[in-house]
Amino acid sequence: MATITPTLTLTSNASSATTPGPLSFALSLSATDSLTVNGVVTSNIVTCTATHTANKILDAAVLGASYVYIKNISDTTIYLCIGDAGTATNNAMTIAAGEFAFFPWAGTIDYYLESASGSKKAEYFIFAQS
Repeated sequence: MATITPTLTLTSNASSATTPGPLSFALSLSATDSLTVNGVVTSNIVTCTATHTANKILDAAVLGASYVYIKNISDTTIYLCIGDAGTATNNAMTIAAGEFAFFPWAGTIDYYLESASGSKKAEYFIFAQS
């Protein structure tokens, strides 16, 4: 078994600071976890298009429960969806240019990446859970 250790750190100034933050107080939050994975990692840089069926990245028939990292390396928003992102109820996440997401995936529903228009790039890593 292998281990990955994700760490999330959120910091911001108080709203009264010279460079204000969004809260009335200064925020300093850090969370770390130790996740057991089986050593199987899938990674790729993909081109997202407006045709979601061409962009399946999480295939429940092939993969099982996993931890997923996705980074939008394009210049505009992409969507993580369970079907056509043109149907707003199918969108699970909106990932703006330069943003990333890290989340556990149950491995039971297929997910696709889709762009609103044109060909956009995203990179992902899938760490299979033990």
